[in-house]
Amino acid sequence: MPYAASEGARIHFRVEGTGPPLVLLHGFGVSGDAWRTGGHVEALSDRFQVITMDARGHGRSDKPHDLAAYSLPKRVRDVTSVLDAVGVKSACILGYSLGGITAFGVSTYAPQRIRSAIVLGAHPYTDRLPVDFEEWGQRYIDCGAKAAIERREAESGPLSYEQKAELEARDWKALGAALVSTSRVQGLSEGISQGRIPYLLLCGTRDEDHDPARQASVEFPNVSFRSLEGLDHHESRSRLDILIPIVKDFFGSGLNDAITRTE
Repeated sequence: MPYAASEGARIHFRVEGTGPPLVLLHGFGVSGDAWRTGGHVEALSDRFQVITMDARGHGRSDKPHDLAAYSLPKRVRDVTSVLDAVGVKSACILGYSLGGITAFGVSTYAPQRIRSAIVLGAHPYTDRLPVDFEEWGQRYIDCGAKAAIERREAESGPLSYEQKAELEARDWKALGAALVSTSRVQGLSEGISQGRIPYLLLCGTRDEDHDPARQASVEFPNVSFRSLEGLDHHESRSRLDILIPIVKDFFGSGLNDAITRTE
């Protein structure tokens, strides 16, 4: 399995398809495989070179327990290290939720590596991030899978034995550290405010990130916004019938002629 070395951590990634490079950044608690099982890789690999990666603390990537290991500059470095390993100079990025926050960070800390981005279920305002990020992150650190199971059951009802076992297999100290660090992140809008990189923000009308994401399109001329009627935070990623045509349209124009690979 391929890994990239980044800031003292090994970052797992996979590459599928041919065409202009497109990096998919997953949300909290899962891995790059979520794009595969969700059908995104299959739907996009006919048009793009799809690069999926496991964020640090997730999947097959290394899982440090130190909060400082999950700073935004280090997460961005994970992305650029994967691009280096693949031999890609710059790429488009599709980021969902936690991955969307990283996508904003790339424009701040490595703007030369990003051509354009679509962000699902996230926005660039650090003062309007969900207030429970730090609280739940600390609970995961202190209580592990027990806290995760309690939260999941409170949201969606009793879990099966298999679902509980899957949650228990995760490293919750690492995941908790990632969430606490995210609650303290700064600099999300600095790169966007330079106006050089096109962003498309997609958010369901039933997602609490909807209004801040829409506000970003008013404040920043390089940011556009599309409201997804009736969809919640998770459905903005899972509804391929809505998402994939938007992705292909936004990223598809002129990219085949771009020089995107390292020499």
